[in-house]
Amino acid sequence: MKFKGKTVLVTGAGQNTGLGIATHFAGEGALVFLNDLTPEAVNRAAGLLRRRGLRRVVCVPADISVPSQVDGMFRAIAGKSKRLDVLVNNAAHLGVGPDFLDVKYDFFESVIRVNLLGTFYVSQQAARMMKRAGGGCIVNIASNTSKRAIRKRAAYIASKGGIDSMTLAMALDLAPHGIRVNSVAPGYIYSDRWKSLDPAHARRRRTNVPLGREATPEDIARSVMFLASEDAANITGARLVVDGGCSAQHMPADVDL
Repeated sequence: MKFKGKTVLVTGAGQNTGLGIATHFAGEGALVFLNDLTPEAVNRAAGLLRRRGLRRVVCVPADISVPSQVDGMFRAIAGKSKRLDVLVNNAAHLGVGPDFLDVKYDFFESVIRVNLLGTFYVSQQAARMMKRAGGGCIVNIASNTSKRAIRKRAAYIASKGGIDSMTLAMALDLAPHGIRVNSVAPGYIYSDRWKSLDPAHARRRRTNVPLGREATPEDIARSVMFLASEDAANITGARLVVDGGCSAQHMPADVDL
């Protein structure tokens, strides 16, 4: 029960990685605020956790790309708790789109509004609460693609590069207030999208990973919880890569000649 008595906000907690992170924090005794885009998404997530006996969860739906909705979310949080100890910025627009030459301006902007501007504004509001309480911890979900690009994801990759830089800037500005800021940079994560993959394509994807498997939401959750815990009390501005070794290699084994 490492997080007993702590209050945690997880954005994008309705499914997949965000739900895994929220589940682990709730299992360690935290009061967890579940954010996602719609009330339906967070209510489904909350129902799942409660059926598992994890009842200290509160739904705070909001579109984090809309500042007025973020303001409303933090009013709801303040109505339930006087403090916020941990923020996990997991919500993301995946930005799956066309080749760079065909990306529309509005599409690119919509990805940046969620992944970068939304993370900025949620973090700023959370940090203000943390400052009043004497400290806290923010963990941003980054991506290994910010250092090693993939195709047809220009907006997403640009936004995650911004997360890398903003994590460093936040870590410096917030350190005097006792607020630590770090990031977890995953590679492949098993999610609902994998269920629609052709099995042969899924096997080929796994050959890209030296450890032979994609991360699970639990893998990411455990890494986030380490950075949010007292075990990482002297760590800020760090980027923890959780990608099965993808970033360590030049080429996958089947083309490494």
